[in-house]
Amino acid sequence: MTAFARLRRSINRGSARSGQGIVEFALASTIFLMIVLGTIDFGRAIFLAAELRNAVREGTAVGRVQPANTTAIRSAVVNHGTGNGIPSGNVTVSCTGSCSTGGTITVSASIGFQAVTQSLLGIAPITMSASSTVDIE
Repeated sequence: MTAFARLRRSINRGSARSGQGIVEFALASTIFLMIVLGTIDFGRAIFLAAELRNAVREGTAVGRVQPANTTAIRSAVVNHGTGNGIPSGNVTVSCTGSCSTGGTITVSASIGFQAVTQSLLGIAPITMSASSTVDIE
């Protein structure tokens, strides 16, 4: 075998190995990126759930003092969750009794959450909801 034939054979072997490496990298990096994006989305979901609970608690704090003013209660929930985009239509306020001293007031809110990995996997958005009940003073 000539030197040229040996050189040609070694070049062909090297390109087959580099092609294998590219395929392995493509498979491994896809899985790795899905894990990283899933972790980020999970963190975003936990943050949004905590903010939604805090916004509902803010609404019940206003409702404890002004139970008949549902506009102020809704505004408190929407304004507390400004960065989260809680729509006023997704906030419900209900009272037991006649919304007077001795009764209770319940404030509930819900919001849709769309994760990046959900769109890649074709999963529908998740609806998160929170509720809080307090005694009226």
